[in-house]
Amino acid sequence: MDLYDIPLQSASSVMMSKSGDYSRDYAKGIGAEFVFAKPGGVIELFSSDAETGALKLLSSSKTFSTIRSIDNYRVQGSKRDQIVVATDSGSIALFRFEGKSEGYAMVQVQCEVFGKTGVRRVVPGQYVTAEPKGRAIMVAAVEKQKLVYVMNRDSAGRTTISSPLEAHKSSTITFDVKAVDVGFDNPVFAALELSYADVDADGTSEAASKATKQLTYYELDLGLNHVTRRWTKTVARKASLLAALPGGSDGPSGVLVCGEDYISYHDESQADSDISVLLPRRTHHPSDSPIMVTSVAVHKQKKNKFFAICQTELGDAYKISINFSDDKVTGLRAQLIDTLPLAVSLNVTKMGLLFLAAEFGDHILYQLNPSIIDLPGSIEMDSVATAKLIKKGDYSTANANTHAPTFTPSTTLSNMRIVDTINSIAATTGLLVGEYTGNEVSPQMYTLCGRGPRSSVRVLRHGAAINQLAVSDLPGTPSAIFSVKGEDNDDKYIVVSFKDATLVLSVGESVEEVSDTAFVTDAPTIACSKLADGGMVQVHPNGVRHIKADGKTFKDWQCPGLKKIEHASCNTNQVLIAFESQVGEICYFELDEAMNLTEKVTKDLDVEVTCLDIGVIPKGRNRSMFAVLGGVDDTVRVLSLSPQDYLSNRSSAVVQGRPSSICVVDMANEKGTVDKVLNVGTANGIMQQTTIDSTTGALAGNPNKRFLGAKKVEATRVVVDGKICSLLLSSRPWLSFVSNNTGSLTTTPLSYTTLDHVCGFSSEIVNEGIIATAGSTLHILTIENIESVFNETVVPLRYTPRQTCLISGKIAVVEADANDSSEDHKAATYGGAGSKAKAVGEDGMDMDDSDNEESDGGAETITTVRGPIPASKSSWGSCLRLLDPKTASTVDLLELSDSEAALSCCAVQFASQLGEVLLAVGVSKKLEFRPVKAEEHFVNIYRVTNGRLSLLHSTKVGGVVLSMTQFQNKLLVGCGGMLRLYDVGKKQLLRKCEKVVSRTAVKCVACAGDRIYVGSMSESVQILKFDPGRQVMNLVCEDAMPRSIVSMCVLDVDTVCATDRFGNVFVLRSPKNAVEESVVVDDAGLWGRKVGAQFEILCQYHAGEIITSVKKASLVQGGAEAIVYVTITGKIGALLPLVTKDDVEFFNGLQNELRKKASRPVGRDFGKYRGTYFPAKKVVDGELISLWNTLSGDNQKEIAEELDRSVADISKKIESAATKLL
Repeated sequence: MDLYDIPLQSASSVMMSKSGDYSRDYAKGIGAEFVFAKPGGVIELFSSDAETGALKLLSSSKTFSTIRSIDNYRVQGSKRDQIVVATDSGSIALFRFEGKSEGYAMVQVQCEVFGKTGVRRVVPGQYVTAEPKGRAIMVAAVEKQKLVYVMNRDSAGRTTISSPLEAHKSSTITFDVKAVDVGFDNPVFAALELSYADVDADGTSEAASKATKQLTYYELDLGLNHVTRRWTKTVARKASLLAALPGGSDGPSGVLVCGEDYISYHDESQADSDISVLLPRRTHHPSDSPIMVTSVAVHKQKKNKFFAICQTELGDAYKISINFSDDKVTGLRAQLIDTLPLAVSLNVTKMGLLFLAAEFGDHILYQLNPSIIDLPGSIEMDSVATAKLIKKGDYSTANANTHAPTFTPSTTLSNMRIVDTINSIAATTGLLVGEYTGNEVSPQMYTLCGRGPRSSVRVLRHGAAINQLAVSDLPGTPSAIFSVKGEDNDDKYIVVSFKDATLVLSVGESVEEVSDTAFVTDAPTIACSKLADGGMVQVHPNGVRHIKADGKTFKDWQCPGLKKIEHASCNTNQVLIAFESQVGEICYFELDEAMNLTEKVTKDLDVEVTCLDIGVIPKGRNRSMFAVLGGVDDTVRVLSLSPQDYLSNRSSAVVQGRPSSICVVDMANEKGTVDKVLNVGTANGIMQQTTIDSTTGALAGNPNKRFLGAKKVEATRVVVDGKICSLLLSSRPWLSFVSNNTGSLTTTPLSYTTLDHVCGFSSEIVNEGIIATAGSTLHILTIENIESVFNETVVPLRYTPRQTCLISGKIAVVEADANDSSEDHKAATYGGAGSKAKAVGEDGMDMDDSDNEESDGGAETITTVRGPIPASKSSWGSCLRLLDPKTASTVDLLELSDSEAALSCCAVQFASQLGEVLLAVGVSKKLEFRPVKAEEHFVNIYRVTNGRLSLLHSTKVGGVVLSMTQFQNKLLVGCGGMLRLYDVGKKQLLRKCEKVVSRTAVKCVACAGDRIYVGSMSESVQILKFDPGRQVMNLVCEDAMPRSIVSMCVLDVDTVCATDRFGNVFVLRSPKNAVEESVVVDDAGLWGRKVGAQFEILCQYHAGEIITSVKKASLVQGGAEAIVYVTITGKIGALLPLVTKDDVEFFNGLQNELRKKASRPVGRDFGKYRGTYFPAKKVVDGELISLWNTLSGDNQKEIAEELDRSVADISKKIESAATKLL
């Protein structure tokens, strides 16, 4: 077996983010810019629109590594920022962003190797920070090692990097590193460290309990080219984060030290001072629970004006004001701003934009309100009051709980508003794939996403989303629809053709029917267009009408004799018509110098014409040079429209089916030139794409073919996102365009109902819209984000989703959150507390009614708030939910008690239940994690009646239930390290047999026939065979490697695909004789364990991210079946089987050549990255294959010669493989 890993959607989680001036181009309306480091080694550049603030992706680059840290770096004298990236490649790399014709690209400036590969505690790279003046960079490891690089520029202006200078300190753990702003003095770096030298020498835990953290300044002496430990000071034991303040002429310098409950200021110039501020606490927060600061950002305003914004683990954001005089800090003040989603990174721009890279859920861009300056009425605390209340150095949680001011968080933003969001499905914990709505062509993907109150089920559909602006009824069923432009670029008329009439609609502030135009309205319209003379042309069955610029006068050309026009195409200068004729008679018109539409030539093609197109006139020319016609003989012909050889045949090709429509589109390719792309739709639902030579009219060989649906294909030109695209109609609409991400031609479906006819539309209100007909209705639409592979529908959840299953046409979801409580408990315990009247929100958190009164901010001022954390560590919030996939809404919700957590579920049909399908739910009571223990574990059985859940009975089991499945009309349960088989009884489940399969918990259970597949947390995958006569399970096969399984799916009776917690995916197959050997009976009886055969490893591969769910599925109608997977960070991909020897040899050969030719952005070897833990085997790296389009023409030719293929053949082969899946 050979697999091809096709990435469908990159990770949506963000590990780190930075803001700066990377490639700012104000002429293009680019405002603030942000760089994201994503899991899987992806670096993205986003910009916000200067007017609307909307975020747009400018560049996405793969590093084929694990990114550990990034920071901004600005070369001295430059106005643009670069980024320095530390990865598991054992090197640091500097990048800049350059604008190109097809977009922006990340270009490597320097790559300096310093250590071993991998994420190791003693190899630098976990922390990287650049000195504000661009003179030096420090790279630090978690333990011991720190390196400093001196940065310079050579005579040509290129950035150079020195050999590393060591600043190591043995037996030292580093928690954070930041560059201190000291102006133009010698560069200084601050490190938060803890020395464990005494701990190692002490056999007791006394030294460990007394260990202290130190804030250390490292100075780079530029004269001596040497690094020294300049200054050290003891700070709070639980400090974890540093933030550097502006220095030199812009501020007092120094750093903020953030930890639990307090924030302190420290600097060498004020070594003896103790300036700390106590953070306000929530009213109902447990008294013994500290509040940790998790992220901080410094907002620089004008000279000597700045403040910091920090966020705690609960999501509460504070403004930290720094009071200083004569470069000496005199005090700190902490003021509550708002409660925001928990961030992994905060970035504040000069324009007052705050970007929040969320740990879970969508990332958000906020605009700070002017009230952020003073925050009137905000809860606050200052360092002076803190010093009076708390003894110096006694910064304990008990003191914080006693003296800190309290507040009740609000779900309404007071000091900022939401500008834009970036969709994120992280963290993804589960996946269902199937067509469960009953009325769609392709299956949907149901992903379990997020955590806590930001959790959701996201229904992903392949294709771009369509925004429906208006729908209205028509007096009949149209046969065609057209839009005609006016004097400006906006459309003036919408022309709707019926079987025997034409309806003309005027476009203005509203769309209304008009009758005073010169259009022929008592006959159907075959084609119409605006002309270069300011007039219009209308083609109807009886002739051609040229409407003059005044819109009243016209000139008709009548068909000779009894002839009728059947097909036509026109642009601003040309008209081509085809008569109802078996000999294929066509007639060509042009607009002459006198602005008269003149007949030029008539010709018989000797074949009946089924469709035709003359395309649009290229920029800088006065005519389209070619016409393309389809005939009943299943051919397409390219005819010349040049005056020297009107309608002469230039080329022809046979197509797979009778052509039903033709559309010629000029599209920019990845090389910056324009391709004339020919789209041919056939009556059997197949779309074929090829290119036409712009000079000779020759058709390229080997067209791309794709099945679009059961209906005939109609093609037309539309403008979307500023580019000309082909809109293709069949059983569902499709869009063909050149992708900015890959630079290649992409065809993607649109998530909308079946459309009959369509054309482009533009008006003052709708810039790039579409007018379509479906039956007897008229639709005005716009297409959203054509680059997105999937569009999503969001169903909000109450708690973190754990598992999902399909039951009786509904989707069951079990949700549970640790350190939470039920909605009833929140309402009873916290609902009446506080001095203000409270209202319990959907998430159960208290909200001030005053914040909800007359709030006119709408959705842009709403934020999520996690409910009060209970004092008990064994308290859970959990519920069961039934979703209707047809409406994407909740049908029923059943809340569990405070101490119960629903962790797994499955649908089961017992033999004695007469076909009734029941829901089995694995529940743990008072579950704790450190150490892992629980009071009891249950399997609850629920009956689903009329969409409502009701408890049938509950059964105690011996361990935590993380997976269940139906097996031979019984319930197979993985409880702890044991596998049990249950049948249903009247009051509880009846145990039929059991077997110990692992020393740790069973994570996955599946079955096929009489075989049982088990994946555990430490002992990989096993196959068992059930003996119904003896009611025992015998071991058939097991894995030799002790893998920690996360997810699993059965491919066939002998083959299973599984993933582990280190980001590996692998396919295992049992030997042929394994089943026969398994039937030998053990003397040990029920508890015996026979050593089984060993799995054969068919495929294995490092995906780079933890894969949380794998499913064998097909994503589109008629598409190939593949192994679809999702990762914890929101990446979606598929492992497509390579079924032919030619495909296997081609993709493996191309992969090997790309490993040699493709650039390595951070120096990481492609093959070693995919074999981080185990050697990669029989899996082709699709992300590496995608680099083919980024290679230079010379490199592509060299690879093509090595593979004995043409460049075009290789490109087509890559595209066709992806087309099989989507």
